[in-house]
Amino acid sequence: MHCFGRQGAILGAAALLGLAAAPTSVAGPAEGWAFQRVEAGALGEAVAALAPGPAPGSLAIGDARGVGVVADDGERRRLLHRGPVRDLAFLPPGLAVAGELLVATADGLWRVRPTGGGSPISPAPGSAARDVSRVAVAGGVVAVATAGGVFVSGDGVHWRHPSPRLPRAEARSVALRADPRGTECFAVLGTHLWRLLLEEGVDGPVARSVGREQLPVGRESGGPVDVVLGLSGSDAVVVLADAFAVRDRPGAAWRPVLPALPPGARAQRLLPAHGRLWLATDRGLLIADALEGPWERAPGPAGRSDVRALASDASGLYVGAGDTVWRVRAEASPRLPRQPVLRTPEGDPPIEHVRRATLAQLGLGPEGMNGLRRGVARRGWLPIVALRLARNRDRDTLHDRDEAFVSGDVRRTVDRERRTARDFETSLTFSWDLGDVLYHPEQIDVSREAREVIKLRDDVLDEVNQLYFERRRVVAELADRPDAPAAERLRLQLRAAELAAGLDSWTGGWFSRARAGAP
Repeated sequence: MHCFGRQGAILGAAALLGLAAAPTSVAGPAEGWAFQRVEAGALGEAVAALAPGPAPGSLAIGDARGVGVVADDGERRRLLHRGPVRDLAFLPPGLAVAGELLVATADGLWRVRPTGGGSPISPAPGSAARDVSRVAVAGGVVAVATAGGVFVSGDGVHWRHPSPRLPRAEARSVALRADPRGTECFAVLGTHLWRLLLEEGVDGPVARSVGREQLPVGRESGGPVDVVLGLSGSDAVVVLADAFAVRDRPGAAWRPVLPALPPGARAQRLLPAHGRLWLATDRGLLIADALEGPWERAPGPAGRSDVRALASDASGLYVGAGDTVWRVRAEASPRLPRQPVLRTPEGDPPIEHVRRATLAQLGLGPEGMNGLRRGVARRGWLPIVALRLARNRDRDTLHDRDEAFVSGDVRRTVDRERRTARDFETSLTFSWDLGDVLYHPEQIDVSREAREVIKLRDDVLDEVNQLYFERRRVVAELADRPDAPAAERLRLQLRAAELAAGLDSWTGGWFSRARAGAP
């Protein structure tokens, strides 16, 4: 079954001028990089944090058992036996002596000396403030993200909560950037992103302005996991498990970027370094030239391991993949010519994006069924409410007759009495069937509806796949036959436009807008 709308045909015909050329052998972002294993010795288990040291070639490595340092000459030693380590940051000379390291662990914040050993730091009272997940340093300000919120310091010793308007919720990430008006701070609290402008106060940095940022994506995937400031071509980038939120300039609205990541991969950190973008995921290291992609796997074990840590300096990039640290450098010698690979035609969005746009247009995404399931699961806790109103009205009439004999006369007397009473009664009752909390009967209906939606989704995606790849075959054939007769080329161009119109029909015109670069 092929469905082509009139409006989609008009939009598809306009795409004739943008038909793609044949696939080329242009080197991808993963080409030209050499991965060299850093001989870190038996420093620990899975690498969780990396920080290049002030000395050239030195590297601090955080793992489950603490912090170790590897020098450029291969010398290695352990500085701190506390863990597990979540993040590392070398303090600038204005806040510490050269080489002092700030270590974020699940058991506290530690200030480690270059010679080894450290002293604990408590940003605030309580165990939550000692559960530190991220450290950021910029503009003479240090910020830490803890289970008890975000805390800032101007000297690395005295800490404070920056503003009463900032919630004391669990902080997952924090990023700092020097600003002419002070220090700009982005903090991830729960599933929300907050922006603060810090200025120097009497007792340290304080927030002059606090506001929550409205992101176009992310709540359904668990919220932001990382924030990158000053990325080339943008002002700020928020990393989510399967998407990015980008702010092109200060004060602008955030726009979503939905990259095509490997199936099941969840982003953990993003680092711009040496002219490329490096994305750490739980399914391997990915490399791209732009946030939109295409994202390619790094060669070797780093492209298949759980990558939690990224860091860079002038000498190269450091990757913590599993229990191994890799130094990535640009290759001096040219690689063999790359074989042509199947690529998306020029200007056409990847098939993953077309599928997402189709499901969003038809309302077949997982959000609807997930909402039904959550609603049924909560329905057992909702009471049955009964409101009863009653009105009673009584009327009584009494007659009393008497006779009296007075002085020879008989006198009759009649007494009458009327009584009226009105009563109003109101009752409000709540009742629960606690059995529905464990299993609600309507869960069967939801499961039946979910199966029908899955069948419909499979049929729709199968149709979209056929249209998409048939168009790619037509475009490839048109590019391979530049000397074909004019009538044959016109036939192929019309067929490509017809298929583009079909994709526009399924996506509500999104396919043509995406090809034209419209938002």
